[in-house]
Amino acid sequence: MLWSSSKQLSRRVMPKAEEEMSASSNHKMVVGYALTSKKVKSFLQPKLEGLARKKGIMFVAIDRNKSLEEQGPFDVILHKLSGKEWFQILEDYKKLHPEVTVLDPPTAIQHLDNRQSMLQDVADLNLSASEGKVRIPKQLVVTTDPGAIPEAVAQAGLKLPLVVKPYVVDGTAKSHELSLAYDQLSLSKLEPPLVLQEFINHGGVLFKVYIVGDAVNVVRRFSLPDVDKRGPSGLGVIPFPRVSCAAASADDADLDPCVAELPPRILLERLARELRDRLLFNIDIIREHGTQHRYYVIDINYFPGYGKMPGYEQIFTDFLLSLHRAAKISEQQLADK
Repeated sequence: MLWSSSKQLSRRVMPKAEEEMSASSNHKMVVGYALTSKKVKSFLQPKLEGLARKKGIMFVAIDRNKSLEEQGPFDVILHKLSGKEWFQILEDYKKLHPEVTVLDPPTAIQHLDNRQSMLQDVADLNLSASEGKVRIPKQLVVTTDPGAIPEAVAQAGLKLPLVVKPYVVDGTAKSHELSLAYDQLSLSKLEPPLVLQEFINHGGVLFKVYIVGDAVNVVRRFSLPDVDKRGPSGLGVIPFPRVSCAAASADDADLDPCVAELPPRILLERLARELRDRLLFNIDIIREHGTQHRYYVIDINYFPGYGKMPGYEQIFTDFLLSLHRAAKISEQQLADK
């Protein structure tokens, strides 16, 4: 559901992107991409590349062993790599080529690398409107001394069970190893650094809100079932799959209407606008079971698995073209001054 100088006599050696562009006059936009092999496989699917070619968009792989300068020119750099060295490379290239769009700039995504700062923007919003309220679950960051966790949890007033999440979000499988802690005794066996988040019953369904520029697309996903918080403890720590991948799409499932109802579009669009310091991200959001409009953001992911978003090929190529048009307008405005 879509709710984004002199001429040289000798032959010049052209950079890869420019050389490939010259082979086809239909190309009007070059997107250099620096992605993990897993992300390339899931994102750059044949349907996307085919549609992009028809629209004059060419994707060019960036070789990290070479300078960006010798591989360009690029109109857009699309990336999902981390590390200070890579971020510095991007910032240096952007200074030399301010006309290039970097998706997304390091300054916009650095605070998504841990689960404390990740949700801080949402907490600061304290978003409340007639369509509903958006909060984050009560949580506690633990960096050292597992033995002190039970007391820290008690002092923070967190209620069991607790979702246990790795503190660092670096795209590795380990950063998605989530668990549910049912009792105080099990807390001291955890391995910091981590984030403890109150589990909120949500009918076993979460909503993945994909943002691509101005486009907002939401799909249902099965999640963890509700738990009886008055039930017996002693279950310890139970690992579970990454929430958003816990099961297949729930869009076509026969669900209770109170659980299946999508969050109000106007609320999601407002939330997306408020978080618009980045252009490619998704929000995992749940509705507290038994309430009508009380929502909680439980995760924010940069450059998520768009391959799972219906119609992402059309949405993403339209988004890239809109960036290209905006850049051309800016160039023209500067030329007219």
